[in-house]
Amino acid sequence: MVALLCAVVPSMAACTAAAGKPAPQKTAAVETKATASMQSCAGGAVRWTSVHRERQLTEVSPVVNVRKGDGWVTFHPGLVRNIVPQVSTSDDRVSAHQVLAALAKHLKWWDVKELAAPGKESADRQRHPAKADFLGHSGRFVDAEGVQVVDASFTVTCPDRDVYGSVTTWFGDTGASLACGVNPHTKEAWIQEAYQLTCGPLRP
Repeated sequence: MVALLCAVVPSMAACTAAAGKPAPQKTAAVETKATASMQSCAGGAVRWTSVHRERQLTEVSPVVNVRKGDGWVTFHPGLVRNIVPQVSTSDDRVSAHQVLAALAKHLKWWDVKELAAPGKESADRQRHPAKADFLGHSGRFVDAEGVQVVDASFTVTCPDRDVYGSVTTWFGDTGASLACGVNPHTKEAWIQEAYQLTCGPLRP
């Protein structure tokens, strides 16, 4: 009976549609457009406005007095700083993985998995006590450890607007053995910091 009335009185059907839910065709079109926007933003070009990369000191051991006959010596580095990776954007359509993948490509880094994602702090990485054989040399020695830290800002081109953001990440693991009283003669800030924290002021 209802179908017959709708067929006979088209205006009544139109009124009923207006009073009820939106037409399914319109809803599907809106969802399709939103999905396309999301996908386009995910594939948007990333432009790097600044990229700063440097090695930073993360751990350093106390000074160990080594004698000529000591052989292998074990160092126990303590935490100096913890690098906390983070990705911040003005629009959550741009994911952390998208940003890190683009950064790995920009750095010509072969594997994005090597770049620490949010939640992978440098203090949580697996570390072991450092061991060294000074081959009969005596003195006061220090072990230092660090990682490569990258701080960058970027713009992502999305269909409706540009998205801005910044990223901090780290990768790699490196160490250095320092002898107190011997100037390391390096421009590496992380080594100079390790020396000054443990051995005292650098002298020419």
